[in-house]
Amino acid sequence: MAFLDLMKQLFQHSVESDEQPARIAELRARLADDPNDVAAFDELVRIAQSAEEEQPPADPLRADTTATGSVPVSADLAIWALAEELSGNTSSWYPQIQLARLSVKSDTQGAIKKLNVAADRNPSGEVLAKCVKILRDAGMPDQALSLGLAHWAPGKQDAVAGWAIIDAALDAERVQEAKTYMRELEPYVSRSEIEEMMESINRVSASVTGVSDTSESGNA
Repeated sequence: MAFLDLMKQLFQHSVESDEQPARIAELRARLADDPNDVAAFDELVRIAQSAEEEQPPADPLRADTTATGSVPVSADLAIWALAEELSGNTSSWYPQIQLARLSVKSDTQGAIKKLNVAADRNPSGEVLAKCVKILRDAGMPDQALSLGLAHWAPGKQDAVAGWAIIDAALDAERVQEAKTYMRELEPYVSRSEIEEMMESINRVSASVTGVSDTSESGNA
């Protein structure tokens, strides 16, 4: 079902303002022009989630509500439909990130493919960091690290990508690798940032080995 139709269903039991349908249509039109309009997409996410919160609680005695095979409308379902509609645009990358976020637990390999597409289409450090974070948040640090390293270009991307990769290595308890990536990032970040990250590395090292490694904190 199309996104706008799902949104209409989502608002059936909510207190909808007179301006809401027009605002939804306006935001959808903006995304038709630019599928990576993050502000427009995120506002639609908030609107859908707000509408879902106003839904009446499901009646467990009405088992026939899904007997026909229909799926209850949710904010995630509406956002999935929106992202799918936009992902057909060959310049899109934010819809792929949203599809991956929604499916990372149910279809991990499919989600990783979508994140690779997003990172390919927008090679900025900010986008790569978002992709890595989705996998980290899903409890998949090894996959996050693999994806990050496949697209990382120190010195050409914002340093946030490097920090995300180091965090993924620490999540995976791969301390020596984290140190290696930090040395690669070192020429492009401040001394204070290096020292702060070394503290994190030392904490993880201590939890893994039982010994705090401070050998690099003074010359990293």
